[in-house]
Amino acid sequence: MAKAAEKAAIGLVRDFGELERLQVSKNGHSNFVTSADKNSESRIVYELSKARPEFSILSEESGFIENKDKDHVWIIDPIDGTNNFIRGIPSFAINIALMEKGKVMSGITLDPLRGDCFKAEFGNGAFVGNRNRLRVSGREQIAESVVSIYDGVKSEYDFMEEGAIVRRGGAIALDLAYLAAGKYDVVIAKGVSMWDIASGVILIQEAGGFIRYDKKDDGQYDVVATSSLKLLNILDLD
Repeated sequence: MAKAAEKAAIGLVRDFGELERLQVSKNGHSNFVTSADKNSESRIVYELSKARPEFSILSEESGFIENKDKDHVWIIDPIDGTNNFIRGIPSFAINIALMEKGKVMSGITLDPLRGDCFKAEFGNGAFVGNRNRLRVSGREQIAESVVSIYDGVKSEYDFMEEGAIVRRGGAIALDLAYLAAGKYDVVIAKGVSMWDIASGVILIQEAGGFIRYDKKDDGQYDVVATSSLKLLNILDLD
């Protein structure tokens, strides 16, 4: 996963720099980013398929690709934070996770611009880089918390009135990684896809945090992730 993400990151960094220099129409930007998205996915799928050709794949761009082994599924988001990417905002990530029989067993979130690689494996902890172990903050009060929210969630002003610092980062995978690293305390979202959150699920669990993700009728997920069980219990998505 790390090798695949790193190879895809080289292309995304180049494309991001090129995007900032391009003077093109809105449609031109969209087409350029779509191409960057697909190229990133192709690089990731190529590397993963070399290593485990029998594993199935679920990716944002290509959907579900069923292979011989349906119990093991690579979950891929080639660019999380596409709206940031298209506008030249330096906050986006590559996500890869491995799900075994419906359970996320390992995952990587790579920030191509900063070079931060957040990774976790079931039972072996969560790390950024090779040695720096991740731990959640453990905060238990909204008034002490940095809260990341997304569309469909109650107004940030409600959280602010409770004393929280509120952020809208635009790249949920990075925000989940930051929660695992103790930088954020709450991430809450509605209507996200499994490829947006799979790597974050294992990062947060292995860093000692808590995450609830409920699948809805449309196949998307509502998510609450927190640094403590107390925070999880007092939060909802209403």
